[in-house]
Amino acid sequence: MKSNIFFVDSFTAIPFKGNPTSVCFIDDLPTEASMQAIAAELNLPVTAFISKTKAAGHFDIRYFTPVTQIPACGHATLASSRIAMMQEKIEKVTFTTIEGLNITAVSKQDNILMSYPRYEWKESKPEKETLNSLGISSYRSVAFCPELETLFIEMESADELRKIQPDFLRMKKSSDLIIEVVITCVSDDPGFDYLLRSFCPWIGIDEDPVTGSVHSVLGSYWQQQLNKDIFKAYQASWRGGEILVNAFDDKIEIGGKVVIIVKGEMNY
Repeated sequence: MKSNIFFVDSFTAIPFKGNPTSVCFIDDLPTEASMQAIAAELNLPVTAFISKTKAAGHFDIRYFTPVTQIPACGHATLASSRIAMMQEKIEKVTFTTIEGLNITAVSKQDNILMSYPRYEWKESKPEKETLNSLGISSYRSVAFCPELETLFIEMESADELRKIQPDFLRMKKSSDLIIEVVITCVSDDPGFDYLLRSFCPWIGIDEDPVTGSVHSVLGSYWQQQLNKDIFKAYQASWRGGEILVNAFDDKIEIGGKVVIIVKGEMNY
C-alpha cells in the first residue's frame, strides 16, 4: 500500500525548531498494528494518520507515538491541518479523533487556529514521588485534568522552570493516573505571557518539544491569573516553540505556524 507522507515542524516558522511531526495522508486508515509499526519506523514524537470522510473538509485522525496510540495531540493536529488544507485546497477542516472529539481548524493569514474544549484548572494534591522525580520542592499551584490525564504545576519562577531536570524513569513509576506533567509560569520574556515545559515518559516521550492540547487548560488558567484573553506562550524545550492561545467562555483557540520539511510517498 502507498501513502502520501509529510514531515512538518509545528508551532514554528523556522525549520528544525518546534515539534517534528509526520503526517500520513491516506485514503483509508490502516489497522492499528500497521499505524503503530509506521510510527515506530518513523520514530518522531507523534505520527498522525488522516483520512477523508464523505463530508467535505472532514477527516478522521489517529495519533501514534513510537510506542503507543494516544487519543489527542495538538501539535500533530496543527501539522495535519496544514497538510489537509494544502491537499484539498481549503481553509477550514474538521478532524474526528478516536474518542469522537471533533476539532475544527481554520487558516488565518500565516497561522492555523484550532478550537478545543475549555477545561478549568482544578486544584489537586500531587503524588509526592512525582514531585521528587522532578526535583520540585515548592510550587504555586497544582491541578489535574482527567480529560487529558495531565498534571499541571505552576512554578515559582521562569528560572526554576528552565532548570528542571527530571528523572524520567522515576517519574514514570511515580503514578499510574497520569500520562503527562506540564510545568508553567509567568514569562520573564516580555514577548510572551507564559512559559511551559511538558514531560510524557508514560507514552514514550521524555520531554515534548512543543505541545498544543494542554493549552485547553492553561488558556483558562492564565486568563484568570493575568486577566486577559489573548496570549502568546513559549515552550522552553531544547527546540522551542511559539503558541497562540485565545480564551473564550466556551472554548480555547490554540494555534501557530508550521513548516513543511519533507513531502514524499511511503510504501508499506
